[in-house]
Amino acid sequence: MAETYVTTAYERLQIAHLRWKKRLQKWISRSREKVSFVLIPNDEKPLAQIEISVGMLGFLFGLSISLVLLSFGLLLYFSFFFERNLSLEKKTETQLVSFLFYDLLSKDLRESVEELESMTESLNLLAWEEIPEKEMITQDYLLKEEFRKDASELDSNLLLFQQVVTTYTQFGVRLGNLVPNFQNAIDYLSMRESIFYSMPRGRPLKPGVGVVTSTFGYRSDPFGILPVGEYHSGIDFAAGEGTPIYATGPGIIAVDTAVGGLGKSVRINHENGFFTLYGHCSLILVNPGDRVKRGDKIALVGQTGKATGAHVHYEVRIGLDAPLDPEEYINLD
Repeated sequence: MAETYVTTAYERLQIAHLRWKKRLQKWISRSREKVSFVLIPNDEKPLAQIEISVGMLGFLFGLSISLVLLSFGLLLYFSFFFERNLSLEKKTETQLVSFLFYDLLSKDLRESVEELESMTESLNLLAWEEIPEKEMITQDYLLKEEFRKDASELDSNLLLFQQVVTTYTQFGVRLGNLVPNFQNAIDYLSMRESIFYSMPRGRPLKPGVGVVTSTFGYRSDPFGILPVGEYHSGIDFAAGEGTPIYATGPGIIAVDTAVGGLGKSVRINHENGFFTLYGHCSLILVNPGDRVKRGDKIALVGQTGKATGAHVHYEVRIGLDAPLDPEEYINLD
């Protein structure tokens, strides 16, 4: 009986390795073979010949098949298995509409800011006469841009968002600069308005009542006592005795007794250091401490004190300074 030979596992592995190595070498040898493609043009140009290896041709064929299968798989997936996230789409559309709305709103806001800047500059020129708005203290440090402005056309929600943020940041800086400048001008004009309305203005008699018999400044002595004349510290309005005398500005009654040669007189203390005197009154209608408004009746025309006839002596002063010419304040209106 013949003896049988049994191969070991190692030997079987070596045999399989040699077989696959032989097959691989055969495949590599065949893949290196060239395949020629001849292109025949319609005109009389020479023929074009393209050579490609069998291996490369097989690779391109496999790649094409893979792409076709992948495309078909994606088509099946999006046609039958893909589920749209409707909530996310709706949220995205809402955000897009919101950004577009704010983008349109920013255009209107830009026009409003430019108009406000022009008005603020005019206001500052009116208030400060020669100091334009651009020379006032600015506050550029209040806000800083977080995005760089992209001049290209918007092609995504992110770029639109960046432009909206940038635009509103710029407006925030410009408005931050306008507010203090505008407020400074308003405060200054309010102070000037307060001074204007608190200072004496107009005549102590009604319009058309009384005539000016003596103006402010040096004049001859109406009594003929002083040959060189005298300094007249106010304006005299002659009127019939008992004619009402009115306050020329708001203030507080300070004096209702005789002051020098003014006889019965009234002093009104106004704001900002102004005060007015009304002399030669026949009757005082107010008491010390009373608060009066411009146009309130305070006394009646008379000829008490050093007077040659019925009239009211009207003076305007500031603190302890020399008397001011009342005509400048009478003509303020």
